[in-house]
Amino acid sequence: MMIFGGMATMKTIVLLLLLFSCSNLAAQDLSNVLLYEQRFFDSDTCCWRKLANTKEYEKAGNMIVSYLKNNKTHTNSQSLQWHAGQMFAKAQNDKQAIFYFKKTYNFLYRLFGGDEGKAWYFYAKGTVAFIKRDKGKLQKMIQKWDKNLPKDRNYDALVQLYENWDKKYLEATE
Repeated sequence: MMIFGGMATMKTIVLLLLLFSCSNLAAQDLSNVLLYEQRFFDSDTCCWRKLANTKEYEKAGNMIVSYLKNNKTHTNSQSLQWHAGQMFAKAQNDKQAIFYFKKTYNFLYRLFGGDEGKAWYFYAKGTVAFIKRDKGKLQKMIQKWDKNLPKDRNYDALVQLYENWDKKYLEATE
């Protein structure tokens, strides 16, 4: 006499135990990742960048957000928030993208940040303008940069967004 009512039930129980074990392992791996120093978490061979390389942008953004919330030893939250914004923008989650992009700048950068702070302000605000589909604002950020600051790769990225206006963020940035 079978205690569990047959082989099918026994296979189901074994399968459920296996699934439970795998899900716990995945959760444990994520919790370990969230304890990494930022230089490891942010490296090209780990974590959110691995997800981004396989085009799992939403998962990558969520991993960065979890890291920001759970790891208080990170050294550059602005960088992580920017990357979260990029991942959400690539996943077409514009609301989250804008939320995290906006955490990386404010008007004080423009007023007191020197050339580097002003450049970041124009870049971040211009990128948000692209996501919000405000072509005039994006053009204004490029023009202000063009008049007052040396051009760099972030300037080139804004121009690329402007030139690829009809594309989604993912396509416009590739």
